[in-house]
Amino acid sequence: MLPTGETAQFIIAGSDLDRRLAVEAMFKDEHFFYQNDITWLEGVKEGEPVMSGRIILSPEWVNYLLTGNEVKPKFSPDFPAKLVVTKMNWDDLVLHTFTAEQIEDVKRWFKYHQVLEADPNLSRKINMGYRVLFHGPPGTGKTLTAGLMGKEFEKDVYRVDLSQIVSKYIGETEKNLSKIFDRAEHKDWILFFDEADALFGKRTNVQSSHDKYANQEVSFLLQRVEDFSGLLILASNYKSNMDEAFLRRFHSIVHFPMPNSLERFKLWKQSLPQSIKHHPGLNLLQLAEAHEISGASILNIVQYASLKALSRDDKTLYHDDLLNGIRRELRKEEKSM
Repeated sequence: MLPTGETAQFIIAGSDLDRRLAVEAMFKDEHFFYQNDITWLEGVKEGEPVMSGRIILSPEWVNYLLTGNEVKPKFSPDFPAKLVVTKMNWDDLVLHTFTAEQIEDVKRWFKYHQVLEADPNLSRKINMGYRVLFHGPPGTGKTLTAGLMGKEFEKDVYRVDLSQIVSKYIGETEKNLSKIFDRAEHKDWILFFDEADALFGKRTNVQSSHDKYANQEVSFLLQRVEDFSGLLILASNYKSNMDEAFLRRFHSIVHFPMPNSLERFKLWKQSLPQSIKHHPGLNLLQLAEAHEISGASILNIVQYASLKALSRDDKTLYHDDLLNGIRRELRKEEKSM
């Protein structure tokens, strides 16, 4: 049996019109069931009665009612987003002072946004939700920052897989993105779009039907972003690639620059393994001053050098191991020392 809204009306209300209308109200957007993503009616074709849609009970709530355990949605074509988890803490993240101050602004929204949204005056004038753009070179801490905010405030962070979202077929990208926003709407999640300029890039001059639909796509994304009631983080390597209409709607734009020499020195010190012997000739300050690389690259280098050290009889980490790791990392980026 696949019960519909009409099935519920018949069982609960029979032919009593007032009670049938009361059942119909249970499936409206403002009802507790819909607001908490518990149950809703499946969409129907144009011209069909709204109540003829199937009653959908959230799989998460079904599992919770049966087992008492909350199940996280799994990555799939119907939900192209992955849960971001990290074992690191804020102390492991090395940021520029100005970047750290801007991250504190986002944290303040987390702590106090419910007060503003309940204010009799401001609640009428501000949109719910908070939109942030993280921009800067790869490996500078954008994804880690999103994960740490979720960890601190006990919110799930979902990283949207753009390869599953963007489609060459007209209308498919909007449909794929709607799957994410619809699931996240009442969950109090943090949504994280990495390499967001692939989705939220600049609109083009209309020279063909493809340009027209591409611009409609951007306009649709703009509306969904503005309507989202939680924290939405967009990350891009280049701020200049973003559409100006999006930039105007961000509450905060946070730059993640490449670390300077002092920040790199701190990253080197924090990254060295504790269980491997360090040769006295290690000169981390010299490495920090000589090589402008990101925190993610430093971790890759230390991992490579540590494996080299463990493969030798003396199990000792040498300065040359780190230098070789730097050469290897720069070669990946087609750079030279």
